[in-house]
Amino acid sequence: MQTYPATTRFWWCVAIIVVSLIPGLFTTLMEPDAALYAGIAKQIVWRHDWVNLFADGKDWLDKPHLPFWISALSFKILGISTFAYKLPAFLCWLLGARFTYLFARHFYGEGAAQIAALVYLTGLHAIISSNDVRAEPYLTCFLIGASWYLVKAVGNTWSIVPAAFFTGLAMMTKGPFVLIPIGSGMILHWAMQKDWRQFLQWKWYVYLLLCAVFVLPEIWCLYLQFDAHPEKAVFERQGVSGIRFFLWDSQFGRFFNTGPIKGKGDPFFFLHTLLWAFLPWSLLLYIAVFQRFRRLRHGVEWITLGAGMVTLLVFSLSRFQLPHYLNILFPYFSILLAAWLFELVPAKKIFITQRVISMIVVVLLAGITVLFQPPFWWIYLVLSVVALGVWWLLKKPEDVVRVSVLAGVCVAVFLNVFFYPELVTYQGGSETAHWKNKKFPGEKVQFYKINSYSFEFYSDAPVERSDSASGLVYTGREGVAALDEGGVPYKTEGVFSSYRVTRLDGKFVNRATRAKELDSVWVLRIRN
Repeated sequence: MQTYPATTRFWWCVAIIVVSLIPGLFTTLMEPDAALYAGIAKQIVWRHDWVNLFADGKDWLDKPHLPFWISALSFKILGISTFAYKLPAFLCWLLGARFTYLFARHFYGEGAAQIAALVYLTGLHAIISSNDVRAEPYLTCFLIGASWYLVKAVGNTWSIVPAAFFTGLAMMTKGPFVLIPIGSGMILHWAMQKDWRQFLQWKWYVYLLLCAVFVLPEIWCLYLQFDAHPEKAVFERQGVSGIRFFLWDSQFGRFFNTGPIKGKGDPFFFLHTLLWAFLPWSLLLYIAVFQRFRRLRHGVEWITLGAGMVTLLVFSLSRFQLPHYLNILFPYFSILLAAWLFELVPAKKIFITQRVISMIVVVLLAGITVLFQPPFWWIYLVLSVVALGVWWLLKKPEDVVRVSVLAGVCVAVFLNVFFYPELVTYQGGSETAHWKNKKFPGEKVQFYKINSYSFEFYSDAPVERSDSASGLVYTGREGVAALDEGGVPYKTEGVFSSYRVTRLDGKFVNRATRAKELDSVWVLRIRN
């Protein structure tokens, strides 16, 4: 049997992981999504309007309300800031680790539960999403929370209430699609156990009814903002139903590519994305899933397999695909992997493979550090050497979990302490907003032939969007060229370097060639 960290060592591991992530709570929000979502929550606070969502100066229909409500509530308590936006998502993500632990302990025992929690906390894209906050930290927590309480509800009927509550929260975060991972896991579990009587239990139908009740706030707000106002133009047309969009177009419309928001799909996208998104655990996960299918009829539970693999299949068949969609499956994958690791007789080949993967990850990050050269970059090189030394000392097959956790910590330190804080200094919108707040505090700014969600969030005054320039203007090359061509007089107040920091390439990462990749943004004073 795979040995696992003693309780004290386990909590030390958790503490080290959490500490390595805390600096990310203060790192400037990145465009487009994180800054956009924070800006929507900011509008809720500024407008004192918790019903209508606004972005780009107009009604916004895309994501449900709950993440914005949570962020806005945090802003009301802590003030509008980066930290206030990221903190509730971070706490939800940690709560997801707790639910992952409880779920794994229920079926597989304490050792597997500890491993599952550590896997959950150190997956690469989970670490990224704890910094670049979208809806995923919330949704991940709510989904595994709902699954955990459904498991409890088998023996304790009253647990259907928190199960429905978390399901309702998940629906108000992403839509009714969330019923797929929750439902597929439970249905496969009962089917494999041949426990057909569960389908006749009245409590599950009460659970579904409660889910509908808990999602009513979202339905009501969508009705008030859109269905009650068919004259509003959304997606360049009038008469758009917010309720229909929530229940169908935003979910199944994207799947069938028939909704107003379309994408292009690759059926293998998530299979190869998982290889890097779940590092340093991805290779072990593939092996664990393969072994689980080989022993399909001999499992303790099938919830994790059903929730994880059915949802992965749905994602793969969808035409709208983004890497962060995988995050919501990490709790199920973590439990599935932990169960296999805990039952595994320590194997030297597995340990060596995992140690090599971990060392490659850290060496690659060290190479990026040398190219990128953030402040005090040499410190990370020293830490990398120390980590490599520790890996050299860890030679027992039982140390496979510790080796992998150390790799996750190295990734978190690299991203949150060295890479992201320097990267966001090249985000023109936020950097310009910080400068503007000091130079022209409280003054409104007009966007002219440009858009910047980070500027809008960090500006201490509302921004305006217009086809004609007046007053204090934020613009790019196109705007400057249009003003020059039109003979509009202006004074240049500031010029700032700018780069779309979520679209990295090698030339930008390399400090020697970075300057050629930078664009510019301007703050101009239009002279009447």
